[in-house]
Amino acid sequence: MAIGAGSVIAATTAGCGIALPGFGPRPLASDWADRRDRYDYLVIGSGYGGGIAAARLSARAGKHVAVLERGREWPVGSFPDEPGEAVAATRIPGVNPLGLYEIRGGKGISVLQGAGLGGTSLINGGVALTPDADVFDEPGWPAALTFETLRPYYDRARSILAPSRHPRARSFKKFRAMEKRADEIGVSVEPLDVAVHFGADGFNAHGAAQRACTDCGDCMTGCNVGAKNTIAMNYLPMARSNGADIFTGIEILWIEKLTDGGWRAHGMQYPALGEPQQIEIDAGAIVLAAGSMGSTEILLRSRERGLVLSERLGEGFSGNGDFFAIAYNGDAPLNTLGIGDRPFHPWRSKTPGTSVIGGVRYSLPGPGGARFIVEDLTFPSALLAVLAPTLGLMDGEDTDSGDESAEIGRRLLDRPANPYVEDGALNHSLAFIVMGRSDGAGRIVLNAAGDAEIDWPAAESRADFFQAIDDELREHSRAMGATHISNPVWKFSNRNSLITAHPLGGCALADSTADGVVDDSGRVFDGAGGVHNGLFVADGSIIPRALGVNPLLTISALAERIVERI
Repeated sequence: MAIGAGSVIAATTAGCGIALPGFGPRPLASDWADRRDRYDYLVIGSGYGGGIAAARLSARAGKHVAVLERGREWPVGSFPDEPGEAVAATRIPGVNPLGLYEIRGGKGISVLQGAGLGGTSLINGGVALTPDADVFDEPGWPAALTFETLRPYYDRARSILAPSRHPRARSFKKFRAMEKRADEIGVSVEPLDVAVHFGADGFNAHGAAQRACTDCGDCMTGCNVGAKNTIAMNYLPMARSNGADIFTGIEILWIEKLTDGGWRAHGMQYPALGEPQQIEIDAGAIVLAAGSMGSTEILLRSRERGLVLSERLGEGFSGNGDFFAIAYNGDAPLNTLGIGDRPFHPWRSKTPGTSVIGGVRYSLPGPGGARFIVEDLTFPSALLAVLAPTLGLMDGEDTDSGDESAEIGRRLLDRPANPYVEDGALNHSLAFIVMGRSDGAGRIVLNAAGDAEIDWPAAESRADFFQAIDDELREHSRAMGATHISNPVWKFSNRNSLITAHPLGGCALADSTADGVVDDSGRVFDGAGGVHNGLFVADGSIIPRALGVNPLLTISALAERIVERI
C-alpha cells in the first residue's frame, strides 16, 4: 500500500490502532487462545449494532462480553489504495475469508458490504441522517416504534458517532455541480452530516487516536488518515476499555439453545496463518449483529437444525431503494478523484473532500410519487486506474450536443497509469448514490449449499420507482453537460437487477411472530407466541422496509434501545 512520505500514521499489524507523534498504537483484538469457557453475552458482529451492544453490555458490572467478528482488524494506514490491493482485499469464502470487501449475489439484487472489525462502517460514506418521521407510519413497524420513541436513541447514538457537516461543504466543485440541477427545480443541496472528524489531531473521547480529515476522498475504501468515525474509533474502544474480549477471524455459522437455558455458537476460526478450525463457544445470551445477510443466514441455518423461529424469517428484505449513476465527462472539472493518505501528492490542492458531502431530497408529485435522496460520491483512489479506461466504454447517453470533439479529447487524456489529469474525462465526472422509499418485497433464503441468497423481484415490480430516479439523475447529468451512465448493473442486466450497499430486513421487527421475527425490543420470537430468552437481534436485518436515507443512524438508534432493554 502506498503511504505518502511525511505521513504521521504508522500502520500496525497487531490491531486497529494508529500512531500519532507521542502516541502508541491501541489494538482492539484479543488472542482467541485467551477466551473464556463461557460468557454472559456473545455479540456476533462488530458493526453499528454489534459495536453498540458490546460497549453498552460490557459496561454492566460483573458481566463478561465477547465480540466475534468474521473479518480481521484493519489498522489505519493498511486499507487498500491501489487496484491490486483492492482485488486482494476482496472477501471470497474458501479463498480469502478475511477479505474486507464482500459482494453477495442474488436474484434481482446483489449486496456490497464490509467484513472487518467495525463492519461496514469501515467502508461506507459515514452519512448519518434520520429518516422522515412518517417512515414509521408505514406498514411493518411495531406500534411501540415511532420517530418520537426513537428520538432519544438517535441522540444517544449521535453523541458517540459524532457526525457533522463538512465545514467547507460549499467550497467543493462537486457540491456546486449538484446545485446546477437543484437550482433549476427550486430546491437546495444540503450539506449532510458525516461521521468524520474535522477537528484537531489527538485522542478522541474514547481513547482512539485520530487525525483531522484531509479531504482525501477515500472514505468508502477505508480511511487511511484515521479521521473517519468508524465503530473501531468509538464503540469498540469503549467495549475494550470496559473489559470486553474482541475476537477476529471468527465466523459463526449457526447457534443452538442449551438445556440450561444458555446458548452455544458454532462456527469457524480463520487464523492469519494456518488451516481454519471448527469452534464453539457458550454464553448466557447472544446478540446477533451480523447484518441483514449474516444474522438472517445464521438463524435460517439454526432453524434447519431445530431452533423454532417465526415463519417470517427471511422475509421483508429491502435494498433501501439504492440506485447508482454517473454523470460522465461533463463540461467542467469537478475534482472528484480520491488521493488517499498522500500528503505530498501533486493533486493535493484538488482534493475532493469526504466521499459524500451533500444531498438533494426529492418528493415527486402525484399519487405514489417517489421519495428519495441523491448524494454526491467521490471516486476512491483504489478504483481510478480501472475507472479511467472503463467508463468511456460504457453505454451512456450523451445529454448535450455540439461538444463531441471536446468530449473525445478529454477521454483521450485519461490513462490508467496516471488518472490525475485535470482536463481528463474522469475528473469531469461525478457519481451519484441514491436511497429511496421502496418496499421490502425481497426474501433471503438458503441455497443448496446452505448459504444465504436473495430472491428480490422488486426491480421488476418497482420499475416505475427506479425509472423515476434514473430520469432525475439524467437531468443532473444534463445540467453538467455530461453523459448519463445509468446504474451499470441495472443497465446491463436488462433492468432486472440492482446492487445495494444498504441491505435491510430478513429478521423484521413486528408486534407478533405472525408478522415478523423479533419484537420491538429485539427479542427473537419462538414461533409459538413467545420469545427465546437470551436471544436478540440488533442490526439492519430488523428494519422492515426502506428508510429513504442512509440507515446507519437508525440501526444505531434501534441498537441503543434494544441493549437498554436487555
